[in-house]
Amino acid sequence: MFGNFEISNFCYSTAWRQLRRRLFLIEKLRDARTVGIVVGTTGVKGHREAVTRLRQLCRQQRKTPYVISVGKINVAKLSNFSDIDVFIVISCPFGVLIDTSDYFRPVLSVFEAEMALNPDRSWAADSGWSAEFCDFLGESIGQNKTGEDDGVDVSLVTGRVRINGRREEEGKDAQQQITLYTAGDYFKERTWHGLDNSVRLEEQGETSISEGRSGIAAAYANEQNP
Repeated sequence: MFGNFEISNFCYSTAWRQLRRRLFLIEKLRDARTVGIVVGTTGVKGHREAVTRLRQLCRQQRKTPYVISVGKINVAKLSNFSDIDVFIVISCPFGVLIDTSDYFRPVLSVFEAEMALNPDRSWAADSGWSAEFCDFLGESIGQNKTGEDDGVDVSLVTGRVRINGRREEEGKDAQQQITLYTAGDYFKERTWHGLDNSVRLEEQGETSISEGRSGIAAAYANEQNP
């Protein structure tokens, strides 16, 4: 049966598009190795407990957390931390970033971090979404399973196998080699040693301090006038 119906209003909703975007960010957090915990507010009760909880979740999933406080968050400030794979913002509900397309790294809320890192958490589209981080402070944190077939997951972004928050290739290397690693070593390896990296101060031995040239660039005091 066919008929002519008059459409008075037409509404375009981006809900499903935003939902797919948030699910994509959750997968990016599961793939990340370094996580930046951005403290967007210090005046809300419970922000210290939220930082402690997120650090515990990251370390349990073998991720390296870094706590960052930069005041009001914008693209320029977070762009200074190019070594961070994913940012988690702790803020009041009005400070949660919904549109993060301008940021060079994924920016998530505490809710999405719980979905990605906490084994006791699961989420369906019809179960709601919360921007209040205090709702999760009293919840339990699940432990990773240690069985041979447990804790294995496939990344929906890269298609690689993850084992307790690490890729399969990294897990094999860790079994063959044991190294001492601290969080500060990650940035220590990026220390700049000068233009000539082959020259070391310890190799030069003791050096004496000598007086440099004086004057202006056009004519120094030790230069002869033509």
